[in-house]
This record gives sequence, C-alpha cells and structure tokens, in this order.
Amino acid sequence: MWAILRRAVLFGLATLLCIALTSPVLARTISNRRDAAVSANDWNPVLEGEDSAECSDLAVIFARGTFDKGNLGPWVGGPFHDTLVTKSAGIKIAVQGVSSEDYPADLAGYVEDGGSDSCAESLGRAVQTYVSRCTNSKVAIWGWSQGALCAHKSLGKIGDAASNVIALGVFGDPISVWEDSVDYPAIPQGTELLSYCEKTTPDPLCTNPTEDFPQDPVAFIDRVKAIWEEVDETHMNDAQREAVRDILIELPEQALGQLGQLATDVLEGHLRRWMLTPEHFWYGIDEKVSTAADDLVRVYQKSVAS
Repeated sequence: MWAILRRAVLFGLATLLCIALTSPVLARTISNRRDAAVSANDWNPVLEGEDSAECSDLAVIFARGTFDKGNLGPWVGGPFHDTLVTKSAGIKIAVQGVSSEDYPADLAGYVEDGGSDSCAESLGRAVQTYVSRCTNSKVAIWGWSQGALCAHKSLGKIGDAASNVIALGVFGDPISVWEDSVDYPAIPQGTELLSYCEKTTPDPLCTNPTEDFPQDPVAFIDRVKAIWEEVDETHMNDAQREAVRDILIELPEQALGQLGQLATDVLEGHLRRWMLTPEHFWYGIDEKVSTAADDLVRVYQKSVAS
C-alpha cells in the first residue's frame, strides 16, 4: 500500500516538474535564477531600416555599468530585461542595449567624463532613429551606474524624440556625486524619473558610505579589491560569479591607470565617486528590478490612457 502511494507521489512530482519545464513562463523563471541575458538587440531591425521591421508599443534602451559585458551586462541590465519581458504580457516590447562598440563601459569614461559621452551620443542617436521610424512607440531610457549617467546625458541628445520618452529609469544613480562638476540635461516634461538606490545595505554611490575608506589612492584601491575578494557569491548566477573574477582583475588594473585622477578626487573631496563596492551591484539580485519593471509597466499604461 505505502509503496504504491509513494510511487504515485513521485510520479506526480515528476509530472509537475515536466509541466514547469515546458511552460514558457515557468521555464523562463527557473532560467532566470541561473542566468539572464547579457545582450539585447530588439531595436536592430528598425534601426537598420529593414522592410519587415515591426514597431513596438514600448521601446526600452539600457546603458550598462562599468566593467559590464555584452550590451546589457549580467548584473542589472540582464535581470531587468528578463523580468520586464515576464511582466509586460500584452505589451509589444523591444529592449536594446547601448552598442558595446560605441560604449566600452570602462573606468575612464566614468571618472574622466562623469559618464561616457560616446554612450550618450550612441543612445541619443538610437532613440532619434527609432522614433523617426516608429512615431507611435513609447520610449523608456534606462541605465545603471555609469550607464545611469549616460542615460541622463542622453536626454540632451534626443531632440524632438523627447516627446516619446515616457520614463528615465536609473539604478544606483551616482549623479549626486557628479552634479557639482558636470552639467546634466534637465529631464523633459512628461518624462517620469524612476530611481532605485540600495539603502538596506547602502550603495555608497547613491547614499552616504557607512565605512571609512583610506585616503591614500593605492591603499583605497587595495581596500576596494579586498572587499570584492570577501564577497558572498551565494545568490549570484554563473554570469555574475564570472563577472566578480573580471572585476578583481579590471578594477585595480584600470584604477591604477587613473591614479592621477583618483589623487585629484581625494584632494577635492570626491572619493565617493570611486566606491564601486558590491552593494552597488545588487540591483539584479535584491528584487529592485522587479519593482522597476512593475513601475515601468504602470507608467506605460498611464501614458496610453492619457
């Protein structure tokens, strides 16, 4: 009797697992726990003028953060993309990452320009081209970290397409530590700002840091590297774990190449600009991308209804 019942339970569990794995929504959810997209090029058919290109209801362009791979990156852009696709049922959505050829997402673009100028130019050009060919599409401009600064700067590069931009979305936006030296464009009327900052375990780039950092440039770099060496990788997917290894190489290497700028920023009280600590990378892990996706869908629905 018990043997028959146990076999029935096991058969039922196996059946449920098969259904889950073959269900598009559930399969995507399970997949998201392992990895997310690191690139998206849904705008390309429109940007390249293909005859068969279809316009979207909501066109989203995302600028990745410093050191990110692909054109979305594994930390925030990829998880945001996958979450938004899941939550936007009934909306024809197209997601595009800023061209990695135009925007290398290196430390130099961040510390020298306050957000890559070439990123802003590329993003603005893409928005203008898309809107010129899809005049009824709603557009949302997004960015994380340096990409948030790029997103802000791009608002000065979109011309008349600004009337189609319903939202500027930013994760871990460092604009507060750059506004005293960089003149960022104003947010257009009719564009809603959606901003997300990690405050529970504070992100130093959008909150006041809770830890004292060395003022000596080399010691500062060593301290940030040590923090990354100690980071808990438990909740990361495989792409994010690989990205940690890259950060441990690229951050100190690129920072040492910018020692003069770092020393200047220390003297001028701008050390917080350099605090690329793990908390700044958590937005794709701590459910903020889920909140952001819900908020964007709300803004889109509001724009359609008005």
